[in-house]
Amino acid sequence: MSEKQEMIIRRALELGLRAYPVKTAYIPVENRARIKCEYGCRGYGKRLSCPPHIMDIDEFRKILLEYDNALLLIEEHDMSHEGDILRTWSLLRRGSFHKMLELEYLAFREGFIYAQLLRPGACNECDVCSEQCRKPELRRFPPEAVGINVGKIIEAVGGTLVFCDPPDIKCVGILLIE
Repeated sequence: MSEKQEMIIRRALELGLRAYPVKTAYIPVENRARIKCEYGCRGYGKRLSCPPHIMDIDEFRKILLEYDNALLLIEEHDMSHEGDILRTWSLLRRGSFHKMLELEYLAFREGFIYAQLLRPGACNECDVCSEQCRKPELRRFPPEAVGINVGKIIEAVGGTLVFCDPPDIKCVGILLIE
């Protein structure tokens, strides 16, 4: 790992994120992961950062081959005191996204000109997407939307992911760096 990557990891820790270096060859991209978007998300088709408005899985696979390194970014929250976990998740992921986006900008400034963040969950910068994105500089898509099996990548770094587990809500992003 390079000094610059170590510096990005240190900054992630300062922001309250855990960062795990991952070789992109080991990022599990599966067609079945995206099915949860189309057949499990009530926001399907409503956000410009999500399917069907983004690249398909095969196109993402080709792009991923152009990267060697990534950082798995995780911010954990204990939300056992919250009654509505879905509403809380929406609020949490926006804050996590902005921390992760800071890391993408930092990586770019440090010479990783193709740094690209995959954000935790669907974009929620605006209440409703218009026909064209009003904040294209913030538009990033979630890992699941391009087929990344987030559970498997977390397991690969020694963690576990349980969905809708209020004591252990994870906001997960992936920063592709090259």
